[in-house]
Amino acid sequence: MKRLAVLVKNEKVDSVISSLRELNLDAIIYDVKSAGKEREKTHSGRGTSTTSSYLPRKIIATVVEPDKVQTASDAIRSSMGGESKGVIIVTSVDDFIPF
Repeated sequence: MKRLAVLVKNEKVDSVISSLRELNLDAIIYDVKSAGKEREKTHSGRGTSTTSSYLPRKIIATVVEPDKVQTASDAIRSSMGGESKGVIIVTSVDDFIPF
């Protein structure tokens, strides 16, 4: 089994989840903060602005069969609409215990 963890912007979560549902996959969504090159500007007050060094992101995690990794990652990429702001991390799962 392989675990796919997809790091995306908050506005892309619904499209990624719907693409995973089309493949009959369940997912877990984590709230995370990203520290990258982008900066989030918050405007407040009389022309002053503050800059946050962390951006809100989501991690969507699912477990797939090894032969379906490429299909799932292609579906995720197409649901993002050609935007290259996401990351797909594939790791190996040694034990999988459903409950």
